[in-house]
Amino acid sequence: MGGPKFDVGTDKGLAAFNGFMGSKSYIEGWSFSPADTEYFGKFSACPDATKHPHAYRWYVHIAALQGIRGLYMAPPAGAAAAAPAKGKKAAKEEEDDDFDVFGDDDEEEEAPKESRAD
Repeated sequence: MGGPKFDVGTDKGLAAFNGFMGSKSYIEGWSFSPADTEYFGKFSACPDATKHPHAYRWYVHIAALQGIRGLYMAPPAGAAAAAPAKGKKAAKEEEDDDFDVFGDDDEEEEAPKESRAD
């Protein structure tokens, strides 16, 4: 890669990278390039959005382009423990749920039929 050199593994290097990305969407040029993929691979975790907002924006954007959204979307604390175990019966009940999102329209349909009978 012939572009800029930043050690994003250190806070100082990440701060420099954040400053560099302040006016850019990609490492080199105006579109996604192998340089973005290479730098993305150097990150061990998503940058802190409050400390390094430009690096965070770039990281999330590149992750989305690469389809790696799970890397920057951490589950809420205790989410795995709070999820109830579903048995076959619970799964079956969930599958058969016939909830009408838009409400029951039968009453509205009945009113015009009655008025026509008059």
